[in-house]
Amino acid sequence: MDARTVIVTGGNAGLGYETAKNIAVSNPAYHVVLACRSPARGEEAAAAIRAETGNTHVQSMHLDLASLASVRAFAANFSGHELPPLYGIVSNAGISAAGVAGAPLTEDGFEMIFGVNHLGHFLLTNLLLPAMDDEGRIVFITSDLHNPPAWFPVTVRYSSGEAIAAGTASMAQYCITKLCNVYCAYEMDRLIHEHTEKRITVNAFNPGAMSDTGFTSPTGNALTRAIVRVIGGIMGALIGKQSTATDSGKTLASLITSPGFANTTGTYIDRGAEAESSPLSHNHTNARELWQASVTMTGLRPQESIFTTSRVR
Repeated sequence: MDARTVIVTGGNAGLGYETAKNIAVSNPAYHVVLACRSPARGEEAAAAIRAETGNTHVQSMHLDLASLASVRAFAANFSGHELPPLYGIVSNAGISAAGVAGAPLTEDGFEMIFGVNHLGHFLLTNLLLPAMDDEGRIVFITSDLHNPPAWFPVTVRYSSGEAIAAGTASMAQYCITKLCNVYCAYEMDRLIHEHTEKRITVNAFNPGAMSDTGFTSPTGNALTRAIVRVIGGIMGALIGKQSTATDSGKTLASLITSPGFANTTGTYIDRGAEAESSPLSHNHTNARELWQASVTMTGLRPQESIFTTSRVR
């Protein structure tokens, strides 16, 4: 296999770490870039993966998805490195309602959960698409909660990208951003395959309820993290989608590395198996509205993207 590069956002911990580790160990030809908000934690994770896998081609680069300037800086920095062709992007990093306090905004004035979970990844993938291998792979991480069960105290509705960006941090906001991740995957797949010659695959991956990651309360104390793990396990059992970062990390890595997924695209993958996402997620009008709103909010210019304004319809 020729040398190739894969970017994993949030690769310093949890699902991102396990995914990066499994990509690195699968073949020494993979160069893995951990795109992390904390340079120190990113470097520590890269060193740990190098030691554990024996793959010396693992490094960290700074990326703050809550800053569009940081996203642009990362894309420029990545392009300036002498790395093998970009083959994969795993849009993994994210925050939940329990991961933020109050009603914080991103550096650019957007609600934080939406800004990190959707807008940052939208801009990142679009900026990197022109440099991507023609047969590359992109995965957006979503959740069961893009379509909560009937007993869950949240109903997901879509209004507009602008309205979501002006929302407030809440469980409902987290759920709608997970729907946005599915919309983004489906719409990017459509645009690539209708308007370019590239054969890049784009999928949405649901890792299941991973109660071992501490994702819902990354800044909580030990007691809070323990409670979250218990509640997460109960919710996973009720939904029937329990998993761990270890198991889901292996599966997510295979979406990048396995020949079996070479032709799988525009698909919702639930812990390794193709599945149906929510009926709402197949609303093409919503997906296109979100895409256009995201272009405006991120300031993505036609010359930065493989899609021209006239093509995006």
